[in-house]
Amino acid sequence: MRNPLTLVRAVPPREWPSVWAATVIAATVEVGLRVARLPRLAAWLGAPLGLEQESPLMPAGGATARLSATERRRLRATWRVLRHWPFGDTCLRRALVGGHVLRRRKPVLRVGVAKVEGRIQAHAWLEIDGVSLDPVGAATYRTFEALGGTR
Repeated sequence: MRNPLTLVRAVPPREWPSVWAATVIAATVEVGLRVARLPRLAAWLGAPLGLEQESPLMPAGGATARLSATERRRLRATWRVLRHWPFGDTCLRRALVGGHVLRRRKPVLRVGVAKVEGRIQAHAWLEIDGVSLDPVGAATYRTFEALGGTR
């Protein structure tokens, strides 16, 4: 593991508040993953779990969600923190922390599965206004549907 002082020096001072906030959110997500059900945790963080029959299709022409410079900076800070997170840098953690960072945009958490090289794999990503922030994941994985309620 790298020296924490080296990591601090690698972060530009203008991004320190975003990194600090991402660290606090990541710690909150870590506790939430252990004590709450996913639908409740996702809704509390501002990115409710989307369980519609079909995920909205990405608009034609490969449109992407237009994120502001501030939103992109906050997401970069999130990825930076999670790359060094002691509990792992999973897609679910990224989506939950990122969902909180982008909560004003009303993101939806999607969870899907796919058969990859003969194995079932799961993946989580965010959508804003029906546009996936992970177009490859959205195209590869089939989203879960509500199976008798989310409780």
